[in-house]
Amino acid sequence: MKTDETVRLLCDNEFLDKLYAYAYRRCSTSYEAEDLCSEIIADILKAAKNGREIENFYAFVWTVAHRTYADFCRNKKAYSEKMMFNEYSDCVLYERYSQIDAFVDRESEKSDILRIIREISFLAKIYRDVMIMYYIDGMKISQIAKKLDISETTVKQRLFSARNTVKKEVQKMENKNLLLKPVNLAFIGTGNPVGNDPSEKAKERLLSQNLIYLCKNEAKTAKELSEALCVPMPYIEDEIEIQCYGLNGSYGLLSDLGNGKYISNIIIADAFEYEEANGIYGKYLGEFCACLKTVVEKSADKILSFPFLNKQQDVRFILWCLISRPVWSLTSNINSILEEQYFKGIDKPKRDFTVAAVAVKENEALNMGFYGCDGIPASNLCGYSKVLFANIYSDRIDKHFGCGHNLSTDPQIIMTLRSVGGLKTNSLSEPEKEIAAKAIECGYLKKDGDILEPKILVLKADDEAKFYNLLSDFEEDSKRIAEKIAGDMADYIKKHIPKHLLCEYQYYNSLIASVRLMHDTVEECIKEGLLVAPESKVCAEGTYLVVGE
Repeated sequence: MKTDETVRLLCDNEFLDKLYAYAYRRCSTSYEAEDLCSEIIADILKAAKNGREIENFYAFVWTVAHRTYADFCRNKKAYSEKMMFNEYSDCVLYERYSQIDAFVDRESEKSDILRIIREISFLAKIYRDVMIMYYIDGMKISQIAKKLDISETTVKQRLFSARNTVKKEVQKMENKNLLLKPVNLAFIGTGNPVGNDPSEKAKERLLSQNLIYLCKNEAKTAKELSEALCVPMPYIEDEIEIQCYGLNGSYGLLSDLGNGKYISNIIIADAFEYEEANGIYGKYLGEFCACLKTVVEKSADKILSFPFLNKQQDVRFILWCLISRPVWSLTSNINSILEEQYFKGIDKPKRDFTVAAVAVKENEALNMGFYGCDGIPASNLCGYSKVLFANIYSDRIDKHFGCGHNLSTDPQIIMTLRSVGGLKTNSLSEPEKEIAAKAIECGYLKKDGDILEPKILVLKADDEAKFYNLLSDFEEDSKRIAEKIAGDMADYIKKHIPKHLLCEYQYYNSLIASVRLMHDTVEECIKEGLLVAPESKVCAEGTYLVVGE
């Protein structure tokens, strides 16, 4: 596809709207989204200029968009150095620049490229205005449509700016030239992944995943792997080196046995095994949730009287930030019993982060039921000596942030911190109002009259331990149920864990067997009325903020 044809397709207003929406959903402000959208288009034009053969233009565009966004995130630290700070506040604003400008002097299609730039700028303003009018000014959709002279449907589309939303038309172009039926690995980890997660080197590489899977239970040579995968030896040898090294040189997905053979260095469970292992916990789910319900009802007054920094009146909302505690308690108690009664004397690995995986083969369906939980600390931020932001995420709740996220460069988080105790909307600049609007939309903030305040739970650092112990009465029941599960779990682990990974028995329990417990507990609690299902996947449920003076 030639450059002129690419430019012609890019000039379509409907397409540019979709592309800008993709960028806006993943950015903190319209200014940042404008930059990202410009980078995506610049990368598309570069590919066309270099004469790259493009069979499916739109599939290619969305692939470029994903990759450019990934690069954009990786370079965020460098971008943060280009930030400007508003003169009247500590809220961060991004400096704007456009990579498409470079093409104006080089390409013959100058007028079309300039029109693309103008259209992106127009879209940025429309998105920004709609967000501020709806969330900050409190205008109705019909009023916004009339004022901006656009349809109400368009207004609704502009308002839906949640992050991590991918349209159905997004297609990935992956190299799947493997003669075997490919296996996909779903990675699960625990600990601090920043600089310690070896699966980062394999998550988007099909060759890596299949190579590791072939070494699941039996050590293999590079030649054996080359023949099994029908991939030339040099590629296999390079991949082996990458996967043995991992991310930090001390923990990789493969282990070199020193005799020319390699074996998986992580626990890998097939999909059927994952179902069976989680089924051991499933047998006791009813008893577990019944005990939890009793404790929650008994502790309701204590929970509501907790000194949150923003008023809370619904135990069910508070429970979203506590529900992981009894789940972790049960898993932890089982791990202790496994160590004391069934695997005594086996030395456990000591590392900052540990990963396992579930293998999903072609035509297999896996309901992972995974709930993640990330907490990020910071210091000396917005006048607070200590800050901790935490969130849970699943198929019901989208992730707000993950480990390694820089709180100090996230405008919505900064705005949330500024709103503790209340923040008047008329004190905000127009760019700050857009940030506040997105913080409202994603569930961080709520608006009471002309005052912004956190919607998520906020508590003092001095009360953090007390908060985590609000369901401590459950501990006795947890230990009793753990005794029942541990025996079955020990037998199952011994049958399915490879001998060279037996020392990882506790991780088998935590990362394979109990993964769905949180999901199943949440669903049972919703059914029993202990939790209320979030209205949207982008929400306040399960997110809390700890601040210390």
